[in-house]
Amino acid sequence: MGWFQDQRDEGSGWRLDIVSLLAVIGESSMEEHVQAMTSSWTCLLPRIIPAPQALLKPSRPTRMPQLPSAVVGIRTLENAEPTQLQQRQSTMHRIQQTLTLNKDPKPHIPTETFSPLNVLSVFSCVVTIGLFIWAALIKDGTACVALGTISLVSSIVGYASWWSPVLKRRVFHSKVPDGDVAIRTREGAFLIVKCNENVARELYTGTEECQYYAGTKAYRVLVGLGTFLLMVSVVLLGNCNFPMQAAIGTSYIVLNGAFWTASLVTQDKFWNLSIYEWNDITPKDAQHAHLSSSATTEGSASFTRTMWYAIRETKKIGWLKKMGAAPTTPEWDEWLNSAEANAVKGNRGWKAVEQREQMVGLVDNTATRDESSLPMASAEQHVPAFEVPSPATR
Repeated sequence: MGWFQDQRDEGSGWRLDIVSLLAVIGESSMEEHVQAMTSSWTCLLPRIIPAPQALLKPSRPTRMPQLPSAVVGIRTLENAEPTQLQQRQSTMHRIQQTLTLNKDPKPHIPTETFSPLNVLSVFSCVVTIGLFIWAALIKDGTACVALGTISLVSSIVGYASWWSPVLKRRVFHSKVPDGDVAIRTREGAFLIVKCNENVARELYTGTEECQYYAGTKAYRVLVGLGTFLLMVSVVLLGNCNFPMQAAIGTSYIVLNGAFWTASLVTQDKFWNLSIYEWNDITPKDAQHAHLSSSATTEGSASFTRTMWYAIRETKKIGWLKKMGAAPTTPEWDEWLNSAEANAVKGNRGWKAVEQREQMVGLVDNTATRDESSLPMASAEQHVPAFEVPSPATR
């Protein structure tokens, strides 16, 4: 028997022609890892990967995936109202202003060295080398060409999609307020982040970019070449000998399971954020705001209580109005002003929910009360001015 078959196999028995189908199964699990996988140099390794067609897209993302939320600066809203200028005699002065230009490279966030996707990339490369050596030992030329072709596909499309996350940073070193930001999620949570303007612009308010190593035209050429090689490799995989079809099919099943398992790992295991230092400075009386501490009105977890906790820590309500967390009605404005006044005074035990019931005429938890005893309130009294959109996927 030679390296290549010279006739069709008309005999009966077990055949694993379905191995070519195994090579393209698993696109759903691969799509979740594509962007993180192609941000590391390991995407250039020649290897077999499940569903390589997940990388053959007509276009590439321009930014990283986002979680729908409302983000607004806290300190930047200070002195928003124009102040009255004092009348004085007109004079002329020569003013010289020097701007310090920041020419340092933009911040770069690399992937973790031993992230699950990097480990899987190296593992699949080793598996591919082992399969190629075995195919050469048993003189299966079709398997050698198929493995070489489909491994070349992963390297070509990997380079075409290879990118690096670049964050925005301040260009001029002018004096600015602290960059504290407030984040409101769709679930009603408030995250108060105390940081400087550089960190706020890099992680929250700035627009991150995907810097690709291959241009747009080069990307389309490489994707077209990868598509052609993928079709050739699928045909060759269906014509390998039985031992190699069994080995390659088993390898794809194992890799599919490994990539599916990687989707269960939290995202902090994929990215190296060691350039940032963070500490949880949440006061004890503001922790676990999503849990009920008692059966009383103030002890029950509610959106009003959580909002009061956020106001209590920031001592401001301008950012809350800016993000549209509360309805824009006179009753709610009265409650917000009262909450701000008590926060500035340091009255941490202010009964926020009870005061809201008296001012707005509606409590958060209506399940324990008779609905007929509640006053009729318009929809605008309990609908935020801005509703955070739902995420596209979960």
